[in-house]
Amino acid sequence: MKRNILFLSGILACVLSFHTPEIYLSPGALAVDEKAEVMYTALTTGKAIAVTDLKSGVTTARIALKQSPNHLLLTPGGATLVAACGEEKGCVEVIALPGRKEKASIPVGHTPSGMAVTPDGKYLYVANRFSNSVSVIDLPGKKVVATLPTAREPRAVYITPDGHTVAVADFLPAQAASADTVAAQITLIDVSANTVRARVMLPNGAQSVRALAGSPDGKYLYAVHLLSRYGMPITQMDRGWVNTNALSMIRTDDGAVYATVLLDDVDHGAANPAGMDTDGNGHLFITLSGTHELMCVDMNGLHEKLNAFFSGKMTDPYLHDSEDLSSSLSFAASCKQRIALNGRSPREVAFANGIVYVSSYFSPFLEAIPAGDPAMTTVIPLGDEPAPDAVRRGALAFHDASICYQQWQSCASCHPDGRVDGLNWDQQNDGLGNPKNTKSLLYAHVTPPCMITGIRESAEQAVRNGILHTLQTNRPESLAADMDEYLRHLSPVASPYLQEYKRKDPRQKGQMLFAQIGCFRCHSGKYLTDQAKYDVGTGDGNDAGRAFDTPSLRELWRTAPYLYDGRAATLRDIFTKYNPDNKHGLTNRLNSDELDALILYLNTL
Repeated sequence: MKRNILFLSGILACVLSFHTPEIYLSPGALAVDEKAEVMYTALTTGKAIAVTDLKSGVTTARIALKQSPNHLLLTPGGATLVAACGEEKGCVEVIALPGRKEKASIPVGHTPSGMAVTPDGKYLYVANRFSNSVSVIDLPGKKVVATLPTAREPRAVYITPDGHTVAVADFLPAQAASADTVAAQITLIDVSANTVRARVMLPNGAQSVRALAGSPDGKYLYAVHLLSRYGMPITQMDRGWVNTNALSMIRTDDGAVYATVLLDDVDHGAANPAGMDTDGNGHLFITLSGTHELMCVDMNGLHEKLNAFFSGKMTDPYLHDSEDLSSSLSFAASCKQRIALNGRSPREVAFANGIVYVSSYFSPFLEAIPAGDPAMTTVIPLGDEPAPDAVRRGALAFHDASICYQQWQSCASCHPDGRVDGLNWDQQNDGLGNPKNTKSLLYAHVTPPCMITGIRESAEQAVRNGILHTLQTNRPESLAADMDEYLRHLSPVASPYLQEYKRKDPRQKGQMLFAQIGCFRCHSGKYLTDQAKYDVGTGDGNDAGRAFDTPSLRELWRTAPYLYDGRAATLRDIFTKYNPDNKHGLTNRLNSDELDALILYLNTL
């Protein structure tokens, strides 16, 4: 496919502006003005926003920020740029345009992520990922006026065109992994009262929900996510029997899931859908971050097919009801177009004036793709950055599904951010028929052995076996070594419970109970593990009487569900439901207040 690089003067101007490469840029969220003249790009590891003149293709300035920008948007009329920034000290930066001066910094929750603004520009809704909440901000008043709960890690927000309904997508499932249905949820909020109207459960296995969009008429909400076949052994990779990648359509009036269709092709996965936008005329643009592609979906054509299917006008011997649609790798084939990109790991997309703009996390440029002629794609530099070191190369490899057999998944498909997906998986390393909960990879390289049963002597061994048996591919040793470096450099995120613990337990009762009931005997040292295996009485079925590896308790607050098979949805469940013989700590002697104190302390680790 032909690729046109913007004229030399544009590149030279960008190089002169940002000549000294000091940090990686990691382009993320995009915001384009209504005239399609200026693009604002979040440089997520650069703590800045790039300002690009789209007419000349030159990145002319950067807006420096105190914290990393997670999301951007322009208010109606374009007079204000809003940035969701930071982690535990999350805030929304309100920046006046065109002067690019900060008007306000509004504190919100932990790791503010997706945002959406009402059509009248009055209210801003912010998803606080690790606070499990949504902040409602009165923009003219520059203050939070309400905080609403969500289930687990909200990351995407969408407001219907009429401004009546806000949809907030949880990133991960919040149920026990052994439940009949394990799936992420979407919260629907009534704007007029700022109350939760409904909670929509996505299809079983839905996880890693990264983006929301909607139909122009407001009747349908669109969500992209992984659809994990976690009930299948991971040996069944061929033709999507482990991880598939999906588009779910939800009716906004009653919150019902209308249909879920697959973005994948029969023998070619569309791994890790990430960003999404529409052209307002029936086309949906989705970035496939794992396969480094842009997908264009003809939603008018897809809705026509769905109407024909549900009305009985179209028949298929393999499709009997809506559930069958989510297993069909051919139903949506005629409505999809895949476009290869120059960038690595495309994350965000924005449509403006007939052009689709894409940012890619591991590439320091934007791509401008004419909607009707992708062969005329141009590249817009955002600035210099250093050559990738081993950690950066490893991060890309970890998120790269192109190294996987048929491109169904990347390492990040089951370990988003190197952590957990909330699901049980049946791996062959300890026999089949006994699925285990996904384990966080934080500190895996310094707390061997690895895997829940400790069957791998080291994380290095686990990485290489994962490439061979889970991605079902052979790759050079250098790629595995780079992944090791990426995983070694994972840093813990500050707990969202720290301030609550300081306020509610100033005498550190929870920490004292942790020692008194015996937790410290196994969960000791810097990483809160003695790296040994024990039978704590939780083994069941094929795993009855089995000893399990003592996991690190670092970041325990974000690794639910718990126990080797994820049967405990919460920490409380561990102690009140699944520790009858006190083999997992002497918790039966604790009263309700003591249990509350212990759990709060554990959530700070």
